[in-house]
Amino acid sequence: MSVSRMLAMFMRLAMAVQVILGIAFWTGRWIGLVNVHMAVGVLFVLALWVIAVGAIGQHKGLAAFGLLWGVVIIALGMTQQQILVGDLHWVVRVLHLVVGVAAMPIAERLIAPPQASAAQAA
Repeated sequence: MSVSRMLAMFMRLAMAVQVILGIAFWTGRWIGLVNVHMAVGVLFVLALWVIAVGAIGQHKGLAAFGLLWGVVIIALGMTQQQILVGDLHWVVRVLHLVVGVAAMPIAERLIAPPQASAAQAA
């Protein structure tokens, strides 16, 4: 099994942990585990970046987007408590969830072999 596939497996597991922790935080539980959530999030992004760097030769544009997306995840995750504080903070929470979950299909596409074009197949 390749390193990229192992990292993608880690990302899947980390995503499940992150969603469970996030739901707990939204419901006011397990607040003491915020640092665990942040640490797993950083490892999640590092895995995305390693996958993206490894795929630069095959998926240049998507790999660059994956690297940028990791920056967005980290930036939003580290600053979300200061954004839209008050009644509208739920919007930031949902955005944080969507941005994190969106990293998974990016990683999955990066580890997939490049698609052969119709011209190459003929």
